[in-house]
Amino acid sequence: MRRLHAALIVALLAVAVPPAPLAVMVHGAGGGGWEYDFWRPVFERAGYRVETPDLAPGPHGLGKTTFADYTNQVESFGRPDVLIGASMGGVLVLKAAAKLRPRCLVLVCSGLPAGIRPSEVAPPYPEVIRWKDGPYDDTVASMPDSDEETRRWAWSRWRDESGAVLNEIRAGVSVTRPMARTLSVIPLADDTISPVDQTKLARWAKADILQFEGMSHVGPLLSTHARDVASRVVKWLKSD
Repeated sequence: MRRLHAALIVALLAVAVPPAPLAVMVHGAGGGGWEYDFWRPVFERAGYRVETPDLAPGPHGLGKTTFADYTNQVESFGRPDVLIGASMGGVLVLKAAAKLRPRCLVLVCSGLPAGIRPSEVAPPYPEVIRWKDGPYDDTVASMPDSDEETRRWAWSRWRDESGAVLNEIRAGVSVTRPMARTLSVIPLADDTISPVDQTKLARWAKADILQFEGMSHVGPLLSTHARDVASRVVKWLKSD
């Protein structure tokens, strides 16, 4: 009888207590879910369930992986309360948000969709961009606001990337204006995606803006101030 009573209490509590809100975080080109390792504990302490999946090559291999392959994966990760995308992941979550309809959308040093991205004349990316085990000096140059331990850790985790996906983004991916409450995190020393263009994207999306002086492209996730950035994002989410 006692066991039945205890089981009933557990069942009632499960019904009474709603699940924690889900935050899905989508990484950038050449990276992985590990990029959010500094953000995860900040969000978990704030009461979020956190998923940071790795994007996988499409069925025909990395060299044939398309933007649609990645978008389909993002859409399969579940319907989150908060959908976050960094760099390439920013364009992916903008595309996926039309289907997933998250409550909040966070764009971090976001790539630019069609209509925002300036015209560019450049040679196409190769089928596979070889970043895995690349020169360590390239990592140092891209992470000026990180410490040496974090640079070594990131360098050992970079992966090769699909050139087709980046070529599609460069050509311009059409997205719809997000319906979700949106935040744009803009590092003002970003030399990969212009902060001016990121600001144009934020205005188009009717997003609130968090700017960070002297912060590099990967700084919001991997600099010595990454946890502070995450805390600012959580504060914004909680202000709703």
